[in-house]
Amino acid sequence: MTDYEGYKSTATDSFRIAVELFNRPFENGRTEGVLILLDHSFEMLLKAAILRRGGEIRADDGSGQTISLEKCVKRCRDGTRDNQRIQFLSKSEAAAIFSLNNLRDYAQHEQVDVREQQLYLQSRQCTDIFEMILTRVFNESLSQYLPDRVLPLSTTVPTDIASVIDQEIDEIQELMDEGATDEARNKLKALDSVERGLADDGDTPDHSELTTKLEAVDDDQDLEDIFPSTFAALTDGVDSGGGVRINLGSDDPGLPAQYVPEDEIDEDDDVYLFTEKNIHGRYPFNPMQFKKQVNSELSEDCDWKGELSLPRLKSILVEMRLWEQEKFHQSELPLGAGDTRPGYSPSCVDSVVEAIEAGEIVVEDAWEANKAKFGY
Repeated sequence: MTDYEGYKSTATDSFRIAVELFNRPFENGRTEGVLILLDHSFEMLLKAAILRRGGEIRADDGSGQTISLEKCVKRCRDGTRDNQRIQFLSKSEAAAIFSLNNLRDYAQHEQVDVREQQLYLQSRQCTDIFEMILTRVFNESLSQYLPDRVLPLSTTVPTDIASVIDQEIDEIQELMDEGATDEARNKLKALDSVERGLADDGDTPDHSELTTKLEAVDDDQDLEDIFPSTFAALTDGVDSGGGVRINLGSDDPGLPAQYVPEDEIDEDDDVYLFTEKNIHGRYPFNPMQFKKQVNSELSEDCDWKGELSLPRLKSILVEMRLWEQEKFHQSELPLGAGDTRPGYSPSCVDSVVEAIEAGEIVVEDAWEANKAKFGY
């Protein structure tokens, strides 16, 4: 057995146990066990990958100790001066592993309250990245180590990270209102781990840093001020990457084409190619912005002004039958590099505000009727 094979074997063993713990039907030690074992599996797999591609995993100080997971991630994301072959992680993949490592740090050394939906999303993303590393570096598949199974039986359905964050913020504020500061801080740690992973910050915050963020959440400050990297990940990065480049009369050696505005195209015109220059302009609101826009446009005398959460807004869209209509909502808008984001149109905002203001929609009735579709 070569050196890297031993690390890879340990990695897949830890990953399989993490999967077993995740699917276990009782909670004692489940969250902590999943996070710790997933974290360990990535450290071992990245060390195996570095060795497989001719890199070094021993520290430079002569101690003989291997490098930390954080340094493994940075080497696999950036490469090293003398070996760029070990560069195979994207920035988003590296951020996901950093988030896992920060969350594991809380679980191992502190008390942390991780919502089931966040644990699922973290684990699901880690599974995809683990599979990618096996394929990209070792030409193997995760199915060689796990049986082919459909989703496990469960009492909830998965939701998206924007809804998870929105619900967590609401619950933290409720706990603060009740004077349960310690419980609120434990919930905040889970969100902070995502923020620090995206910000490339591996340090564990001290008590005062968490308290400052906790007070900001309690004061209902904007998400972009409290968790700027998380907000940027949910809203920014709009890029028209991919597809065929079109030549519109410049020196660009793309396909020759003449640009004609859509409203000038007649029925009898032969159109060989139609492209929307910026589909993001049609759906300018990401989930957090959609929530903020609806709440801001509701009139001052509306009982729900400033109170509508993202999950409740989604239930309203389903009740109004707007969720599946392309005019109002898109689940996956391309961001480039294979990434996507949900998008909501101004018409969607207007329709929801009008329906609530006119009493055509009873928010709580819509919530009760449709919340199960979103895992609540």
